[in-house]
Amino acid sequence: MVRHSVGVAAWTAVTILVATGVLVAVGLPSAKHAASQVYPEPPGLPATVSMASERAPEFRPDRPTVAILLAAEGTNVADSLAPYEVFARSGAVNVFLVADEPEPITLGGGLTVLPQHTFAEIDTMTGGGPDVVVVPQLHGNIDDEMRWVTEIFERKPKSLVMSVCVGAEYLAAAGMLDGRRATTHWLKLIGVRRDHRQVDWVDGVRFVEDGRIMTTAGVLSGIDGAMRVVERLGAGDQLRRIADEIHWKGYGSGAPVEIDTTGLGPADLPFALSAAYRWDPPHNTVLVTDGVGEIELASTYRPYTELSWLATMTTSTVGGQPVVSQHGVTVVPEAAADEAGQVDRLLVPGDEAARTRIAEAAPSGPDPTYLHSGDRFAFEPVIDDIAVHYDRATATWVAKSLQYPVDDPGSGRDGVSSWPWAQTAIAAALVAAAIGLVQLSRVTIAAVRRRGRES
Repeated sequence: MVRHSVGVAAWTAVTILVATGVLVAVGLPSAKHAASQVYPEPPGLPATVSMASERAPEFRPDRPTVAILLAAEGTNVADSLAPYEVFARSGAVNVFLVADEPEPITLGGGLTVLPQHTFAEIDTMTGGGPDVVVVPQLHGNIDDEMRWVTEIFERKPKSLVMSVCVGAEYLAAAGMLDGRRATTHWLKLIGVRRDHRQVDWVDGVRFVEDGRIMTTAGVLSGIDGAMRVVERLGAGDQLRRIADEIHWKGYGSGAPVEIDTTGLGPADLPFALSAAYRWDPPHNTVLVTDGVGEIELASTYRPYTELSWLATMTTSTVGGQPVVSQHGVTVVPEAAADEAGQVDRLLVPGDEAARTRIAEAAPSGPDPTYLHSGDRFAFEPVIDDIAVHYDRATATWVAKSLQYPVDDPGSGRDGVSSWPWAQTAIAAALVAAAIGLVQLSRVTIAAVRRRGRES
């Protein structure tokens, strides 16, 4: 009896190990490929386009200067563009996207922009460096970028450094957070608490201030962080207007807005299912137009790509030439709208584009989806779109990864699926195949042993 129980337990353990191995072996290559698509190589720059500083907002020497850091190999689109729009709308600061070199840079999801100034230029313009440096999530080797950040912090005693999301990890690695309180994206907290024990990591708040360093929680928390910086720079009277214009809720003057503490749970399985088993994601073309808002742009790329892997994206413009956003960011397209090739969906960001129905004149192809209406925070209708075109559980995960709370994405829409059933079915089929393989092996081994005893 004991021997039989041990045998059952052993085969159960083997079954679990084999099933897990099959799920990983099949899903891991897909997950790696999906992750690699988030930061594709930027397209070449048309010969007619020069440095984006020509299109950047005017530099006002009488105003504080905010530099939002871009890395040569890529930068998170929401971490960078959402704070950028807040600073630009304040009317109280100079704000620029800066990089080591004046080359096109891909933001997460495939949006390519031109830096508005180089590190050397911004240092010369400001007479020693910007007053505020914003460090978003960066991609690839960032040694040169972080060297510049630490140099500014050391040589300019009144400068402020603000990290967004996992940008705090780079500050910690540089020793800038030693002995300080800090926060970061909830997915990163376990890792940074293990790797950077000299930092007092905090969760449950949008941002943490500790002297000249501010760190924010995940992704859209950078909006609250930027508002607090605007307030510290003396323009707090502009915050209510900014919040109303972008339809942002929750910022309290001077207060590190409290948010729910969270962690991974069973409801977050769409995260893994999409990465591992969404083998043929749709390909979307994004038609970007002059004057589009920076947060509108970020909301069009980040939710479908990073940490969701729902689609691949191509940026297009009318005529295939670069366009300039509402506050002076130059967007470099991969193609003209009529040369984008075979696509599954045509997404059009921007309230103004929706009002003018700018894509109606586009050649044959999928009907345009206008994502924004101007009466909601830009990410909300995109999260609803994900609920409708994918499922509600995946949309809820996307909102959670953005640290933007939603109640019931896609509510009021007919035919909204509750779960990614197709990807779940693939995983279940792999588990069933693994169980069948183990049972076949068990029967075969038993038969061999039986014949051995009989002989």
